Amino acid sequence: MKKNWMSTKYLVLFFVLTLAWTWICGFIPVLFGFTGTGAGTFVFYFGGGAPSVVALFLVFLTYPKDKRKDYFRRCFSFRQTGVKWPLITIAVFTLLSVVSVSIGTGLMGYEMPTMDYIKAIAANPLNIFLVLILSLVSGPLNEEFGWRGYALDRLLVRFGFLKGSLLLGFFWAIWHLPWYFTPGQAQYNLLQDSVFHALMFIPSVMMLSVFVSFVYIKTNRSILAGALVHMFSNLIGSQLLSSYTTGISMLIRYTNMLFFLGVIVYAAFSRRFKEEAASVIASILSREQEG
Repeated sequence: MKKNWMSTKYLVLFFVLTLAWTWICGFIPVLFGFTGTGAGTFVFYFGGGAPSVVALFLVFLTYPKDKRKDYFRRCFSFRQTGVKWPLITIAVFTLLSVVSVSIGTGLMGYEMPTMDYIKAIAANPLNIFLVLILSLVSGPLNEEFGWRGYALDRLLVRFGFLKGSLLLGFFWAIWHLPWYFTPGQAQYNLLQDSVFHALMFIPSVMMLSVFVSFVYIKTNRSILAGALVHMFSNLIGSQLLSSYTTGISMLIRYTNMLFFLGVIVYAAFSRRFKEEAASVIASILSREQEG
């Protein structure tokens, strides 16, 4: 049996290896001037899978057999995820996007998003499967074995729900640093438009992290449920609307942040949720003590 599988040193190693791998791959094309080329794109995206790959390496290296089984069950079990929270997640992000686009186009004079993905699905409904696969690969699959799958439990135990979730969100946000310097990426467009908008990406991701953790708690630590929140956030809030102006993008982001702020306030003051989160954290601790 592997010992100290929940050790803080492994958590630190996870963050160090993940950030180093992604940043090195992300900045090589920038520093050597071949962004936008086939080679540059390959190197850039090679770093994008670091969170999941590093996490899986540590899981196989350090987890006892029964803990590995539990980990992968939580990654893939639709039974544990259930239907309720994925549907709530879809409804929330749809409502936030509709409200944002309506305000942006109706009151602020922004151009209507072209919604190319939606038009492609309308033209051929089978395209929805391609869209879902692209959405799954471009974030959740590359990242969620690590962020929620590996790091979150350890941060919850050591810092509690809010601090742990916000800290994870900070690492999640700064992990995107190479995106700011790579043409074609959303963060690059934000930086070209406004330093303020670019900086606001960081607290927005930290607040999104709280909502993902909230659903994670509500589904009794379903990694799949957290990954679906990540996927639907990207899919509904950006991918289905493509292409769109930076103004629309930021309006959606700020509207989302208002909603996430409500979740944070609820998590901070709801006795019922505090007890629920404490119970989940206690179960993590009991598993840790089992070895």
